[in-house]
Amino acid sequence: MSNTLPAWFWIAYYLFLAVTIGVAIYNLSTRKTKRMSLLVIWVAITVPIVGLLNSIGRFDELNEFQHLVNELQQGSLWAVYACSGYLFLVVWWIMLFLKIIARQKKIVIR
Repeated sequence: MSNTLPAWFWIAYYLFLAVTIGVAIYNLSTRKTKRMSLLVIWVAITVPIVGLLNSIGRFDELNEFQHLVNELQQGSLWAVYACSGYLFLVVWWIMLFLKIIARQKKIVIR
């Protein structure tokens, strides 16, 4: 039997990806940052697939996160892509929140 991360983590992980894709689709439908929205959708779909496919043969004593870190330390291309993708999604969310806050401040000032 292999180690795996707890169920709450997987719920939060897939909820994060689903909300990210949903917000990107909404932005795409309203024609806000069309290219960035397409890139976010692409990354949010491909990163989990790449991670899943490359975690299939992992050692039983490692969970998914430990396997990712181990492969990243070894310079594995898929691990670099996965970590870069997760970082990109987090930065995209931060930029989105900052843009929303800036827009709300302009409304309050007027």
